[in-house]
Amino acid sequence: MSLFSVNKNTALKNSSEIDAVFKEGSKLSSKLISLYYVKSEKENHLRFAFSVGKKTHALATTRNKLKRLMKEALRLNGHEYLNHSFPYNLVFVYFSSKEESFKSIEKSMKSLLLSFKNKKLS
Repeated sequence: MSLFSVNKNTALKNSSEIDAVFKEGSKLSSKLISLYYVKSEKENHLRFAFSVGKKTHALATTRNKLKRLMKEALRLNGHEYLNHSFPYNLVFVYFSSKEESFKSIEKSMKSLLLSFKNKKLS
């Protein structure tokens, strides 16, 4: 089993590109997480960003922990649903007001990735 890499090369950091994902992209949602995605014009591989709202989770440690859990869920399960050669920018937004367990975050990520794969292939 190969693991899906989530590293600095796959990070989506440019604020104008992140804004473009929200403005021009499409949205999928699961129980805890929303996925915004848009086909990339510049890059020919997947790039990711992860976000947790400051209004719902005031502590930075909580926000960072939730982002780490989302990244780990993607790292463990991304190889089943995604290919690094897909030219997409993806932004995962955690919107639940509760701090959920890794199992529930992983379940939501799997649901989103499956929905994204089905949308992309159709």
